[in-house]
Amino acid sequence: MISPDQRSRRTLLCAVASGISSAVLAGCTDGTGEGDAESDRDDEGADEAADDADPPDAEWEDVDAIELEAHADDGWVGRRPAPIDGETNPDLALYEGREYEFIWTNADGDVHNFAIWEDGDEPLVSTAFVDTEGEETTTVVEAGSEMDVYLCETHEREMVGSLEVRAE
Repeated sequence: MISPDQRSRRTLLCAVASGISSAVLAGCTDGTGEGDAESDRDDEGADEAADDADPPDAEWEDVDAIELEAHADDGWVGRRPAPIDGETNPDLALYEGREYEFIWTNADGDVHNFAIWEDGDEPLVSTAFVDTEGEETTTVVEAGSEMDVYLCETHEREMVGSLEVRAE
């Protein structure tokens, strides 16, 4: 015969196991019971689209200098102008035919340079490599429609950002 103490313990264990199973299964569905795997991918696509949004016109019209910090682990970190302050690998908007001063600082003492490449994966501008923490490098560039990305050529996967060249 089962004592009341054993029955209570078994009842409790069954209830806990049932609750855990329900919670796990509920987390696999969107509440309709259909377990739609597409919803996760749709959310990711929406996030990517928001990340690729064009920088607003007004924020970039008067910009003539762009300041970045080079971090091998964190990428390019924007400092100036205000719309990119603190942003990692920020999208930059340039106006075709205007000159821009790119100022970048080696923030970690790793080997870095600053380069602008066209979409055919050819460098248009490339600075010397710098490996001294705190060293600042400046280069002046005239924006052209062929410009596609800016990057560090030694960390091109971690340190790359988009360039949007706009017509005046």
